Amino acid sequence: MRTIRKNRGVAGILFIGLLPIMVIFMAFSMQMSQQMLAHARVLEAAEVASLALIASPKESEDENVKYARQLVDRYVVDNINDVDVEVYTRKCEYKDGCVQASGEVAPFSDFVVSAKAEHKSWIAYEEAELKPEFEVAGKSVTRKYLPQPVDVYFIGDFSGSMNGHWKGGKTKLDVVKQTIERVVEDIENFNTEEKSRVALLGYNPLHVKQTGTVYLNAYGYRRSWPKKVAYDYARGTTAQTVAKMFDPPSVYSRVQEYVRGMSRHDVKNLVVNNDRFVDYYKFYDIPLTEDYTNFKSRLANASLGAEGGTSSWNGIIAAAQEANRATNINPEQVFIVLSDGADNDTNYLQRLVNQGLCTKLRSTISAKRNRFQSKTGSAGKTKVTMGVIGVDYRVKESDGFGDCFGRKNIYHAKDGDDVYKYILNLINEETGRLKD
Repeated sequence: MRTIRKNRGVAGILFIGLLPIMVIFMAFSMQMSQQMLAHARVLEAAEVASLALIASPKESEDENVKYARQLVDRYVVDNINDVDVEVYTRKCEYKDGCVQASGEVAPFSDFVVSAKAEHKSWIAYEEAELKPEFEVAGKSVTRKYLPQPVDVYFIGDFSGSMNGHWKGGKTKLDVVKQTIERVVEDIENFNTEEKSRVALLGYNPLHVKQTGTVYLNAYGYRRSWPKKVAYDYARGTTAQTVAKMFDPPSVYSRVQEYVRGMSRHDVKNLVVNNDRFVDYYKFYDIPLTEDYTNFKSRLANASLGAEGGTSSWNGIIAAAQEANRATNINPEQVFIVLSDGADNDTNYLQRLVNQGLCTKLRSTISAKRNRFQSKTGSAGKTKVTMGVIGVDYRVKESDGFGDCFGRKNIYHAKDGDDVYKYILNLINEETGRLKD
């Protein structure tokens, strides 16, 4: 019993001796917990503010700061004095070498929000360095990848079925033309470092280019026709077609020009043949350009019409050649087929794909140096995206589109809004991506 009483006495003495330390430790723990909680709230507030501002920036830095402070005040509620909030942005672009040095794949903008708040301590004890007030600070950086300039190749179906009426009483061709115009206006408003460019490559059974005008004034005829040439990119075999896909195509037919000395009979035949030609080949390509006004004007021309059958590979190869000829290309190359029906030869595209048509297109164009690539090619490599949009038509993967474009890039548009949405998906503008 004496031993137990002795031990209790020792324990009591130890407890009394350690009690001040325990109290100080408890007070210190409470203050640390308070500071950690306050710090977490400031960090969370800064993160929410940076995300909100990068999604919807204000017109001036003062307004950004005011908006950020309002958001921070919602989270930090037990502070003394006003929360000190700072907001600034920093851009990283190709032209200053920042993108290359950062190792990122695209230009970006960082939105930085920092906040600093003062709080009263729950417990203060100067002798133990437990201050009556403390300060916490937090900073959040939200990264938004900026839209990159793109080269977009619209590969349009100009077969006769595109004259069929769609929703709203408009023809499918009119809806597609108006949707492309809408997309071009969006591209025009993209805040990119360099301008994006657009091209239109059309097809029915063939592909058609137009340059200038052909005039006739002979034997009582005073006529003019657009100077058009119809090309066929198919060779003797599918293997030859793919092997020579970047070679000049074969001329299938053209608008004929008057040659001095022609007989009246020859001139009459010229008139008949030219009328027949322009009536069947009502479309033409618009080469890659950043002159959006001219592009939209040519696109809206009433003479840009549809007729005949369908051979999508002529449009695809024409777009590949257009991209291969282009210089100073943008880092994003986007090929978009817009079609309302299967090719007349439903197996030909698949046979071309089996011979490597789409693989060769991708490898050739992605190997081209774009305007932002370093001399070593180590940053900003050219990217090729391909997709097909069925205009009121469910594209069959087995027609060659599945193996060429990939299943995820095959779309079925039920109306014009779908066409617009899917084009933007393929261009991948997305108003920028966020990265915390």
